[in-house]
Amino acid sequence: MRLLPAVLAFAGLCACGPVQSTASLIDADVAFEAARAAGAAKTATYEYSGAEAYLHKAREAAGRAEYEASANYAERARDLAREARAKAASATDKPEASL
Repeated sequence: MRLLPAVLAFAGLCACGPVQSTASLIDADVAFEAARAAGAAKTATYEYSGAEAYLHKAREAAGRAEYEASANYAERARDLAREARAKAASATDKPEASL
């Protein structure tokens, strides 16, 4: 009877990987779409491309059930997407130089 709580606890911990990976992927997707909407593809090309590549790698890793790697890639994608969005926002706040 004492074994049952240990088995249930272990089963609960096994489910954490997919949940954490999925949550990280959703956060990264939201940040990436916000960067895209802000025009980061043109104003923050490096960060935007990096976010896109890391998001792709995160999805690949999740597809192979490598949940820790997927979460790490997704977090990096989210960070780069946020940087891209910030750069895009600051680029649009600057007045254009007159010709």
